[in-house]
Amino acid sequence: MSIDFHKLRAANIARQAEWAGNEQADLAFRAVEVADEAGELLGAIKKVARAQRGIAGSTLSLQDVADEMGDTVISLDLLGIELGFELGAPVSNPMSSLPLLSQALMLDSVVGDLSASVVELLAVRSMVKPQDKEEAQRVYENLHRAIFWVMCLAAALGIGLETAVTAKFNKTSVKYEMATRL
Repeated sequence: MSIDFHKLRAANIARQAEWAGNEQADLAFRAVEVADEAGELLGAIKKVARAQRGIAGSTLSLQDVADEMGDTVISLDLLGIELGFELGAPVSNPMSSLPLLSQALMLDSVVGDLSASVVELLAVRSMVKPQDKEEAQRVYENLHRAIFWVMCLAAALGIGLETAVTAKFNKTSVKYEMATRL
C-alpha cells in the first residue's frame, strides 16, 4: 500500500489555485485543518467500532472511514505545502500489531504533537530565533508520523488508502465545482 504523494501534491497545488480565499490559509489554519480532519477520522473509526461491537448508537460504514482518511491525508499534504515539506511515502507497507482503537489513539496523539510543534514553530518564527530549523524538523517528523498512523489504520481496516484519497479529492472537487481532479 503506497500513495503517490507527488501526484497528490500537484493536484492539491492546482486545486488550491482555484479555491476562493485560499490565500487566507496560513500555517495555523492548515494545522487546525489537520486536527479537525483527524478528529473526524477518529469519530468515524469509533462509530465503525461501535457497530462491530454491537454498542448502541450511531454507526458508519468503512466507506465513511475511507472518506475521512482521504480528507486527513489531503489536509496533511496541504500542511506540508504550507511548510515547504515534501511528504513522500514514510513506509510502503505499514503494519501495526496494536488493536484498531489503539492505533486510532496513536494517530490522535501524533496529531496533538503535530499541532504543538506547529505552535512552537510559529512562536519561534515570530521571534526569529535560530531554533527555527529544530522546530521545523519536529513538525516534519510529526507530519510523517501522522501519515504513518493513517496508513496503519487503512491497512488494519482493509481500506485502499490511495483509492480513498483519490475518491475523496474528486468528490470534494465536484462538490465545490473545481476543475482539478486527482
